[in-house]
Amino acid sequence: MRKTLQEILFQPHAWEKTINAFSEQKNEIVDFFENHQKAKIIMTGCGSSYYLPLIGSALYTRFTGKESMGIPASEILLNPETIFANDQEYLLIPISRSGKTSETLSAARYMKENGKGGTLLISCTEESETAKYADLSIICPEAAEETKYMTKSFSSMLLCFQLITASVSKNQLFEKELLQLPEHGDRLIKEYQLSLQQLANDKDFDLYIFLGHGPYFGVASEAMLKTKEMACTPAEAYHGMEFMHGPKYAVNEKTIITYLMSESTKKEEIELLTKVKSLGGYIMVICEKSTAEIADLADIVFELNSGLSENATPVLSLLLTQLFGYYKALAVGKDLE
Repeated sequence: MRKTLQEILFQPHAWEKTINAFSEQKNEIVDFFENHQKAKIIMTGCGSSYYLPLIGSALYTRFTGKESMGIPASEILLNPETIFANDQEYLLIPISRSGKTSETLSAARYMKENGKGGTLLISCTEESETAKYADLSIICPEAAEETKYMTKSFSSMLLCFQLITASVSKNQLFEKELLQLPEHGDRLIKEYQLSLQQLANDKDFDLYIFLGHGPYFGVASEAMLKTKEMACTPAEAYHGMEFMHGPKYAVNEKTIITYLMSESTKKEEIELLTKVKSLGGYIMVICEKSTAEIADLADIVFELNSGLSENATPVLSLLLTQLFGYYKALAVGKDLE
């Protein structure tokens, strides 16, 4: 078995390790956020580690009601004056698998040298240069990959921040949901791995489009990046409704459109899916529960059937898109590790 596939399939175990490690540091983390109550949250990273903040910041604001945003680390490096206001305290949360990504390191250094606020590093590496500039570091054990693709590290660090959000907002229901993710991850692998492999082998596409709203736009963006990285094929990500304002004209019969549906906006997204269907592409839907309308509009549907809220399930949707991207890469002849 190739290492990339091993790392994708290992994720539920990595999530268990992340949950256990977080529980040991939980009180320290909650106290840290208490000491930065007035701070505006800025999550940052590069590549996949930037798309993770798009998910995390949306969830943090949803649960705490406090302003939070995801920013590419390169923008903090090049244009900090467009991000940091003079009269505002900030809490920077760099996301870095290795802890040594140059732009992310520079962002953490900028915070320390300019006294803009605190820094909380989320990483998979115990000791790193970025950690030297952080006031607190959270490490996700056994989540770093040997291959170049961020799969288990991405989902584990995202789960870590979801646990932070649940703890800081004192939402015990959300926390309880997150603790159930490893068992659902194992179940979905068993249920859908072969189906995703067959889809990747049987269907030939020239363009891969991923759609999502709210936190699921970040999921769509990461799914797009994994498809580009592994299968080396054109892929794009959009907010679902934004897709209809111009990008829709690129769709033809060789386009696959993957819609990552949210339960809270399902009615509006089904209406949008009706319009997407008329464009002529192949439609794949990933959702918690399908409906007769979704089944009629989509060419294939993958149901999570987790019984969890949409706030908990981004890592489950990511797991399915990673498997599809991996098998599509093999189908088009890419030599993955």
